[in-house]
Amino acid sequence: MINDYSHLYPCRHLTSPMISCFVSPTTTKDSTAFQPCYKVDLPRYSDDMDQVNIKDFGIDHDLNVKLDLEFDVNDSAVDDAGLKPLEPLTESDTSTSRHTRENSELHKAYHTKRPHKKSRAGCQQCKKRKVKCDEVRPTCKACRLRKENCIYPTAQASDSLFVDAKTPYAPPSPSPSSSASPSRDVGSLVVSEPLYRPHQLGDNTDMRMLWFFTTQGYHFFSIQTGRSTIVDHVLQVKLVQYAFESPFLMDCLMAVSSLHLQSVHQPIPPQRALAYRAKAFEGYRRAIENADPHDFPALIGASLLMIAVSSQMFREPDGKPLYIIDWMKVWRGIGLIVEIVSPRALQDSGMAVLFYRPPVNLGKASAYIPNNLLFMVASIQAGDADNGHKQTYYDMLKYLGSLYQELKDHGFNPILDLRIVSFFTFIPKTFIPLAQEHRPRALVILAHYLCFVKLCPDVWWMEGIADREMQQIVKEIGQEWAHLLRVPQMVLKSQNKVEIAQLIVDNRDWTPAEMEQYEKKQGHRVDTDPKLVDNEGIEIEIFEGEWRYKTIIKSKELTDEELNDALEECSGAKASTPS
Repeated sequence: MINDYSHLYPCRHLTSPMISCFVSPTTTKDSTAFQPCYKVDLPRYSDDMDQVNIKDFGIDHDLNVKLDLEFDVNDSAVDDAGLKPLEPLTESDTSTSRHTRENSELHKAYHTKRPHKKSRAGCQQCKKRKVKCDEVRPTCKACRLRKENCIYPTAQASDSLFVDAKTPYAPPSPSPSSSASPSRDVGSLVVSEPLYRPHQLGDNTDMRMLWFFTTQGYHFFSIQTGRSTIVDHVLQVKLVQYAFESPFLMDCLMAVSSLHLQSVHQPIPPQRALAYRAKAFEGYRRAIENADPHDFPALIGASLLMIAVSSQMFREPDGKPLYIIDWMKVWRGIGLIVEIVSPRALQDSGMAVLFYRPPVNLGKASAYIPNNLLFMVASIQAGDADNGHKQTYYDMLKYLGSLYQELKDHGFNPILDLRIVSFFTFIPKTFIPLAQEHRPRALVILAHYLCFVKLCPDVWWMEGIADREMQQIVKEIGQEWAHLLRVPQMVLKSQNKVEIAQLIVDNRDWTPAEMEQYEKKQGHRVDTDPKLVDNEGIEIEIFEGEWRYKTIIKSKELTDEELNDALEECSGAKASTPS
C-alpha cells in the first residue's frame, strides 16, 4: 500500500522559471521511498549553440541555496540514470524554503532574448565566411568593404515545396547567358510556407501557388527583376493586390504558377492545372468584353500573364499545327489592352514598367537583314499574290533585322533576350492575315525568327516552341521554298547555343566573347535601354495623361526608290547566301 505523504511535503512542486522538481512516491519491498524526477525546460535556440550563455537561461549559480536544496553528489551515489534521491524535509524547512524561493524570484532580474533578424537569403560570400549578411542588393555591406563580387543565390521554383518523396525532381539545365530567367541554385533558398490563407483562395494549394509566384515565378516576366526595386514591387505586391480585387487576374496567377511548377516536374494534378487555365481564359475574355475601369489594372497585368498561359498549347501532344500564328494574336492582345485603357490609367496603375521594351532603329536594323530574305521581298513581281504586301513584308524584315543587329553587335545579353521575347509586340497588324493564310514568305520569316527563340532556353514558357514550329513550317511550304529554309533546318539539328548563333549570323568564327565583358562595360543597358516605345520602336512617354513622342519622328514608309535600291544591292550580292 502506498502511503500518502503529501501533507508533509507542501513543497512537492518546487518551481523556478527554468527548473521544475517533481518528487514522486514509489514503493519498494522494504519501505516507501521518494524518487525525484527533474525536468529542465531550456529555451530553444536556432543559432549556433556555442553562443549560448548560461545567464540567458535564467539560472543562477547559487540556485541550490535559493531553493534550500542541498545535493550531495558523488560517484557512488549518482549514476547516468539520474540524481540521488532527496531526503524528506521537515515542515519548518518547507516553510523556510517557500519563503526563500518567493523572495529570490521577486528580486531576480528578467533576462530577455536579444532580438535579432536571421539572414536566410544572404550572399554566397557571407555564407561561406559564416557571417550575417545585410542582404542589400546588388552588393551587401560586407562585400563592398572587402571589395568582393557579391553573388546572391536564388532557388528554382522553390523545389522543396511540392516535392514528393516518390517523385524524382529533374531541374532544368542552366544557361549562363539568359538573364530573363536568372540561373537558379536549386535548394539554396529555404523558406517557410505561408500560415495565413486569405478567403479569396480556395485551399492551401492555392495559397502555395500564390506564394510560389511571389517568391520565384515572377522572375520570368521582366529582365529587370532583382535589379529594379520598382519592378520587383510591381510583380510581387501590386500585381497580387489587383488579383485580390479582380478574380480573373487571380485565376491567371494560379494558371501561370501551376504550369511553371509542372515544367519543373512538381506533382501538380493535371486536372487542377487545366481548370486554372480554363478559368483564366474565360475570365480574361469577359474582362475585355466588359471593359470595367475598375478592372483596368488587373486587365493590364493579365494581358502579360496570358502570354505564358497560352504557350502551354505548344507543349501539348495534340496541339494545333502552326500554333505560332495564333500565339501572335495573343501577343497583339497586349496592344489591344493598352488601347482600351487610357494612358493615365496605365500610368496610375504602376504597371507600365512591365511593358518596357528596347527602342528599335529601323533604319539601322534594315542593314542587318540577310540578303536572301531581303531579295525574297524585293524580287516580288507584278501579278504575284504578294505584290500588294511588299511594305508589310519589308517592315517585318526590319524588325527581324533588329535581332540580327543585337546579336552581331553585342552577343548574348539580356537586351537580346528581351528583343526576342517581345518581338511579336512590334509586328504589323497586316502581317497576321498573311500568316493565317500560310503565305510562304510569311512562314519563311517566322522560321528565321524561331531560330532566335532557341537562344532563350531558360524562359520556361518559351520551351518547346522553336523546334516544333520550324518542323511544321518546313513541312507546310514544301520544296519550292526549301532554299530559304536552309538555316532553320540546320538550327533544328543543333542544341548548342553558340553553334546556333554561328548559323544565324553565318559566321563559323563568331564567338560569344563579348558576353565576358558585358557586365563590366554594358551591364547598364539593362537599366537604361528598356523604355516605353511604340510599335515602331520609337520612345514615347505619358504626359498629362496622353501619349507623346520624346523625339521628332521621321516617316518609316519604304519608297519605291528605296525598294529598287535594295533590289539592286541584293542583285549585285549573292542573293542566295543563307542568313
